[in-house]
Amino acid sequence: MVRELERSSAREKRNLSDFPETAPAANPVFFRTYSRRTETGRETWEEVCDRTVKGLQKLGNLTSEETQLLHRMQNQLKTLASGRWLWVGGSKWIEQPENFSGAYNCSSTNILDWRSFGLLMDLAMMGCGTGAVLEPQYINQLPPIRNRLTLTMQGEIGSTPAQSRREETEVKIAEKTATIYVGDSRQGWVNSYQTLLELSTDERFAGEVQVFIDLSDVRPVGEPLKGFGGVANPVKLPDLYQRCAAILNKAVGRQLNSVECCILIDEAAVTIVAGNIRRCLPEDALVHTSKGLVPICDVQVGDLVQTPLGFRRVVDKFDQGFQDVYEIETNGTYPRATLNHSQAVLADARGTIVWKSVANLAEGDRLLHNTQVLPGTITHLPADFTMSRPSKSRTAKAFVIPELTSEVAWLIGFTHGDGYVAIGRNKYGKPYGRVEWAMNALDTELTPKIQAKINAGLALFGLTATHGNIKGENTAKSICSSIRLAEYFHRYIKQPNLPLAIPSFILQGSVDIRAAYLAGLMDSDGSIKNRPPHLVTSVYRSFVRQISAVLSSLGIAGRIITNYPQQQGWQIKYSITIPAFKQRYNALISPYSVKGQLRQGLKMYGFTVPGVIMREAYTYSEMREMGFQGSRTVDANYERYIVETDISLDIPVTVKGIGSYDHVKTYDIEVEEAHCFYCDGYLTHNSAGMRQFFADDELAANAKNNLWQQDESGNWRIDPERDALRMANHTRVFHTKPTLEECIDAVRKQYYSGEGAIQWAGEAVARSNVDLLSTPSLKLEFLKAYDEGKAKEWLQERHPNMTAGELEHRLVRVGLNPCGK
Repeated sequence: MVRELERSSAREKRNLSDFPETAPAANPVFFRTYSRRTETGRETWEEVCDRTVKGLQKLGNLTSEETQLLHRMQNQLKTLASGRWLWVGGSKWIEQPENFSGAYNCSSTNILDWRSFGLLMDLAMMGCGTGAVLEPQYINQLPPIRNRLTLTMQGEIGSTPAQSRREETEVKIAEKTATIYVGDSRQGWVNSYQTLLELSTDERFAGEVQVFIDLSDVRPVGEPLKGFGGVANPVKLPDLYQRCAAILNKAVGRQLNSVECCILIDEAAVTIVAGNIRRCLPEDALVHTSKGLVPICDVQVGDLVQTPLGFRRVVDKFDQGFQDVYEIETNGTYPRATLNHSQAVLADARGTIVWKSVANLAEGDRLLHNTQVLPGTITHLPADFTMSRPSKSRTAKAFVIPELTSEVAWLIGFTHGDGYVAIGRNKYGKPYGRVEWAMNALDTELTPKIQAKINAGLALFGLTATHGNIKGENTAKSICSSIRLAEYFHRYIKQPNLPLAIPSFILQGSVDIRAAYLAGLMDSDGSIKNRPPHLVTSVYRSFVRQISAVLSSLGIAGRIITNYPQQQGWQIKYSITIPAFKQRYNALISPYSVKGQLRQGLKMYGFTVPGVIMREAYTYSEMREMGFQGSRTVDANYERYIVETDISLDIPVTVKGIGSYDHVKTYDIEVEEAHCFYCDGYLTHNSAGMRQFFADDELAANAKNNLWQQDESGNWRIDPERDALRMANHTRVFHTKPTLEECIDAVRKQYYSGEGAIQWAGEAVARSNVDLLSTPSLKLEFLKAYDEGKAKEWLQERHPNMTAGELEHRLVRVGLNPCGK
């Protein structure tokens, strides 16, 4: 059962008061990012304060008064240590010299040798944001690529017992071969990556190197990292070597260009993100596939999943171990993911999307919900396992397993709603079994129709039911006294006092099977007359999630309503309503339901397109012509909007906030071309970095142009060779003050693509030398000298005792904060 933050233990309840109500994401972000796991569970905010302040006291040799002040200010959220220090501060890990850089949020380095590539990977693996300066004066110091690398992977990850694993990477060089035994440590990964790069320019080889990469010593997915914290996940490590070798081989005979250097860095970043903080979904999340709705834990490489481009192939799958997974509360259903998983969010009224991590979702954001009807497949009921009974037995009636038809699917849905399966032994020790269904005896029009549907479904099993009323109650009951049917339904359909689950043959069934199943639920527990229409109520949250996913597979977005008990000891109830899409319901589901169609005049409480983005796309007059109010403060009904504008747009579901969470097994998949897919009805995506290039480097300036490309059929795909470039933001560095036109062009490019940032290096250097430029007039003088290319002379004239090393260091301080956006 999903744990609810507001209903957790007393200790956890105290933690809620640590953060203000105005920061609803603070609590889950804290537990995801800064609370370390201990032997007794997750650290509280108070325990994090104790740990980190003690670390600062030891680091800075602080007095008791200084320590108390720091502790009080941090505990009250008035002053905080760096985010990285909140994670590692005060731990034994950070006291080791090789880990000191892990205390910094951000870093930047000039790319001038292979060691700088290794340094960036090392920093990233410690959680430090990485900035790389890729200007010509640095990357031109890299040696030309002379050797073509041919790679062979050997040794299965995790095959070496823990006590026998190498921690450090070992390299064995022969005449034409090199074998890299990857060590089971951060340094091991880094050294293997840097060694591969160095082999491409190693003068001991004569142009060809056969490289063997042995991964047998690398710990497997899910094994704890005792020092840094978290768990191992080398899911992308094998790909790192292959992709880097491909980049290097293209440059044989010349130096790497700026973009190739950037991709080499970003490929390492992809590996690290995959291994440490990869976006994940819970194991029971239902992915929309060509086979129907399939739990992500059962999705296989090669399966076809539904995307905005149609069905696309799964090219990789990742077992991400146990992680905290959060619900996103919306005015529809509640998707779940880790806080760093990206969801599609509506950006404008034309249907443009942006990707936001769950932690960064804001109230009012519109998630995008599927509108496509999932075809599904032809499925079958499980084989009969029941034992035959004596021919004269009154309970062992003739019994056959029929084909899965809409009548059978309806019967299963009705059983989930109002059915009961009873098996056991009577007082004489003899076995019995029956399946029974309850109805409203006062509804003399509807009840006979339901009984006829029950008869039709049972007839396919070769069975019948008896119908009657319970004396003294307003309840009609239908009973099928077949012990074999009871045993069959008990195993595959429903068991008393156990959570309900929709069978896979329904989830993966054809459209008519899924629709008939939902019709059975509506006929059992639903009401088409409610506003909005009510489909089902259950105490089983996971079951309600599955039902909402089945609705989604028909292109209908449901709405979950949580009903909290009025008395202690009662269970929470979860209801699903249908707030929109009457026509689709009437076309797909109502033909199988005895309750019929949703009335066309029934007022629905549906989904909306924000008035703010509507006004950005249309004038007031255009909106009035479409029948909308034209106000920024009044949202437009989604169903009317897509009719009036003829725009293809997924259903915009409004975010309310982050809800309950659970610690569960998680998975992720990688999808070709689209790099996104529909899961539980919502469009979902498969550490920030910064790369700085010289202003005149056109190759770098256009590196991300047409990263997404559209084919002749209108389908979008990402360039696979440049996919890793998405790991970092790109910035052009101007060493002369940019003109107004250059600034406008940069802003325009950022507006349309999110890329194109520029930096005036003179300003950056001036800010980093504020100790020397202590007045506005001095700063202006320096900026003028920098713009004229005379900054070095200017500093030498005013500070003649400055060493050459210090002078050089002060003039290259242009590294940007890689965590800034």
